[in-house]
Amino acid sequence: MKNTKLPKLLVIVGPTTTHKTKLAIEIANKFNGEIINADAFQVYKDMQIGTNAPTKIEKNSAKFHLNQFISIVDKWDVFKFKKLCKKKIQEITKNKKLAILVGGSNLYIDAIIKNYQLLADERTDEFTELSTETIYKLLYDKNKEIATKIGASNRRRLIRSLQIINKTNNLNLAKSTNKNIYDYLMIECNYPTRDDLYNSINKKVDEMFEVGWINEVKGIISKYKDIDWSKNQALKAIGYYDIYLSLTYKHKLDVELIKQKIRRYAKRQITWIRNKYGEHILFNQNNKPTIFKEINKWIKK
Repeated sequence: MKNTKLPKLLVIVGPTTTHKTKLAIEIANKFNGEIINADAFQVYKDMQIGTNAPTKIEKNSAKFHLNQFISIVDKWDVFKFKKLCKKKIQEITKNKKLAILVGGSNLYIDAIIKNYQLLADERTDEFTELSTETIYKLLYDKNKEIATKIGASNRRRLIRSLQIINKTNNLNLAKSTNKNIYDYLMIECNYPTRDDLYNSINKKVDEMFEVGWINEVKGIISKYKDIDWSKNQALKAIGYYDIYLSLTYKHKLDVELIKQKIRRYAKRQITWIRNKYGEHILFNQNNKPTIFKEINKWIKK
């Protein structure tokens, strides 16, 4: 799987609240590395608490890239991420440092390590007048497997897959891949038990509210008065819309529901990792010396 002639890339994945950033900082300091964010929501400037983005202290402890650098009204997607991420990896490697890709957005990780061949978004009116049900049927007729996997309600992904299939004439895959372009080592951060993980999530959500998550959302409401909260991509991060509804329309804020949503998201993250990444090292919060030993051995290959 690995080709030592390829640029080295350390990849840290895992469900939320498993201390991926903390581990990345320690690795960066020990192995002369720089960290690249692979979380789809930590790119936004005004969303620090609710996305669990690195703190100022953490940012002063290591060099971070692609982190909190765009506005929530800016367009961001996996195509833009892949383009900028590859450029950052090249720059870091050229400076003889270790590139460390860290994040919970597994599609973003996949796009890099499997070298997805993506198309830039094109403005098109082709599907504007069509219902989501019709778009789903169009994709279903072309590729039943992809349509079923996406689901009948995800309009944006259905359109995107149709665009890719129509342009590439590839009816088998909505995203084709090439050979690996990096010699990567993957580390999965997790806890010894699922209960440990869920307890960590519950505790973290409580902390997020204690340090000002509601005030963060108030700031966004004040700063972006004309934004459509139901459609904005950035504000689909778990919890933001719930807080917005409670502040704007006096809906009851159900903190336990937010915790449940994040636990379910963590479960999906784990399922993706287990299904797609067979070869990786597990960091269970207690085996750091073993992790460092494996990294050192990989670097010397």
